[in-house]
Parts: sequence; structure tokens; C-alpha cells
Amino acid sequence: MKLRLLMAALAVFAVSANVVADEASLDSTLLESLGDVPDEQTIQSAFLANPEQVLDVLTALLSNQVVDPQTAITQALTVSPELVDEIVEIARQAGVSSEIITTSALLAGLDPTVVAEATAAGIQTASSIAPPAAPAVGSDGGGGNAVVSPN
Repeated sequence: MKLRLLMAALAVFAVSANVVADEASLDSTLLESLGDVPDEQTIQSAFLANPEQVLDVLTALLSNQVVDPQTAITQALTVSPELVDEIVEIARQAGVSSEIITTSALLAGLDPTVVAEATAAGIQTASSIAPPAAPAVGSDGGGGNAVVSPN
């Protein structure tokens, strides 16, 4: 029994190690292919070269400071619109603003309400305005005692 558990654990470890190695290989290969300042075509070709790994490619692109997040998200949504929820979640975890995510959805031809964050309370209303403070009466304004105006 212990031997079976040990063999199963080793098998899981071997598979996990291969996945981590594949992701590291993808990151290094991707960064090499991007060059110094990647343009829209370069980013699009990165997604098209790895259609099964769109989420991994997006994660690698968003972690790179020279890549425009709007371009990366737009291309990911264009290549794999069926992964819209996962793509949006990765973008939010990477710290991309909701405005950029919504604009990317529009540029990719998707309905922006699909990616927009819902508010908990609906439409925000203005807070009630406090009533004005009562004027001080009888402040010795020169017109006598206990009057607002000397006239």
C-alpha cells in the first residue's frame, strides 16, 4: 500500500515538473521572440504560435514591462474569445485596470458588458446633503444685542 502511494506521488511530481519546465521554456522562448519593443503583430504571432497556451502566453506577456497590456489582452480575446472569463481574471490579477480590460473587449469585437465588473449596490446615488448650519444670533455685529442685522 505504501509503495503504491509512493509511486503515485512520484508520478504526480514528474508530471508537475514537466509542466513547470514547459512554462519556463515558454516564457524564455516567448521573451526571446518579442524583442526589445514588441508591436501588435509580434504579440498576435505569439498567441497564434501557441493556441493551446493562450492563458500562459498572456500571463507571460502581462508580466513583461515592455508589453502594452491593452494590446496583449485584445489579441488574447481575438484569438480565443471562448476564454474571455479566464483572460479577464488573469488581467485583473496582473493589476490591469477595468478600463483597459473593457477597451480591449471592445477592440476584440466582444460585448463590453461581459467583462465589466458588476457593482454590489447597482447605480451609485449621491449621498444626502447636510442641512446648513444656523447663523449665529446676537454676535455683537454693531447693531445691538440679539439681532441678526442692525437694519
